[in-house]
Amino acid sequence: MSKVERCAIYIRVSSAEQVMHGKSLDAQLRFLTEYAENKGWKLIGHFADEGKTARKELKRRKAIKELLECVKRDEVDVILFWKMDRWFRNVSDFYKVQDILDAHNCYWVAAAEPSMNLETREGRLNVNIMLSINQNETDTTSERIKFVNEASVRQGKAIFGDSSLPFGYMVQIIDGVKRIVKDPQKEHLVEEIFEHYLAYQSKTGTVKYINEKYGEIFTINTMLKMCKHTFYYGSYRGNDDYCPAYITREQYDQMQDINQRNIKIKQSQQKQDPYLFTGLFVCPICGRRLASARKRGKAAGVYYRYYRCANHYSNRLCSYSKVINENVAESFLLNNIMAIYENKKIVLEQVSEKKVLPKKTDIDKHRKELDRLNNMYQKGRISEEKYDSEYLRITSIIKESEKEMTYIPAAKKSFEKIDKALSGNWIEIYQALDRENKRTFWRSIIESMECNTESGTIKSINFLL
Repeated sequence: MSKVERCAIYIRVSSAEQVMHGKSLDAQLRFLTEYAENKGWKLIGHFADEGKTARKELKRRKAIKELLECVKRDEVDVILFWKMDRWFRNVSDFYKVQDILDAHNCYWVAAAEPSMNLETREGRLNVNIMLSINQNETDTTSERIKFVNEASVRQGKAIFGDSSLPFGYMVQIIDGVKRIVKDPQKEHLVEEIFEHYLAYQSKTGTVKYINEKYGEIFTINTMLKMCKHTFYYGSYRGNDDYCPAYITREQYDQMQDINQRNIKIKQSQQKQDPYLFTGLFVCPICGRRLASARKRGKAAGVYYRYYRCANHYSNRLCSYSKVINENVAESFLLNNIMAIYENKKIVLEQVSEKKVLPKKTDIDKHRKELDRLNNMYQKGRISEEKYDSEYLRITSIIKESEKEMTYIPAAKKSFEKIDKALSGNWIEIYQALDRENKRTFWRSIIESMECNTESGTIKSINFLL
């Protein structure tokens, strides 16, 4: 007597198919369950992808992923589905999955298409023909849908459902046309979220603030999406008037600068012990933003905070081994920032009609050469001695290239914000702040600080003008 085979049923239907043709999951499941019972197979379960097309990436078809995990654990002997187009419409993904099935002695059966199989020459031919036809059909449909959607976006029509829209938006029919509008129930929340983030420049801090004020209604994932989505300044796919805006384009660009400057650190440290200069220090050798770190002191609960180049300490791709002590840096700024700012202000006012730019073409060429050098060193294709000498040669060329300047007209700088921040008894006010607000203060007036090559001290300051 042969061994009873363990069967997993896979069913799939896209939303459009279910509406147009009634190919419901329940109908597929009933048909396939009866088929398996007639074959004498033991059903171990069914896996359903609802509202998914067979061309979706594997990672977006959750039921397929769960099914493959069962296969990898050798819990399935046969996979049963209705027709080939329920399984895959994509040639490359089909064979990726087939490799996994072959490795675990698992096969599939298309119940309504017995001519589709991999056991016979004719069956394999039928499978490849069907996959190619289905892929071409879905590609053609995809291009047609893309063309229609692009036309709709240009006309300001909604091409999304409410569930697919960014936080704070909804679909509304206006004069017979679906438009994207602000959600009146969330509008005040979105405005407060952006106001808080632009002021304090912390995603986790903003999420914590909103949830403490209104309850657990907001997640960090939503915050991350809000900081990047062009909807919030009214733009989508080149149409800058696609939907009502919550922020200006300038505020959106400011948020991208904040995102770029933020250096990821351990969340537990960030919440309990925020670093004052996260994302502000720049390595004088490789140009990378310095990462924050800390070291336990001799006394209980005391930590020394500092900043260092991860390119050096993590993978030895940079020669800058100095560290910036946070206490020393803070003391230096409190004692010297006024004088540095006044000198910078005089210089900027004198050259406010000109802005210097290096010859970008030459610099880009040498930076690509530097990337190739780093890649060769990481793969062990050159010695450390060769790497050091070439690194110094290329970086020297880049610095020399930056000395060749092209002059163009520049907008006049506004000093109002920093003048206000550094006025009156600002040091006393600063000393009374907690660490999170101290960090916000520095980030509101400083864009970056470059370190001295030979020591862990501040060489220059770029202000946020």
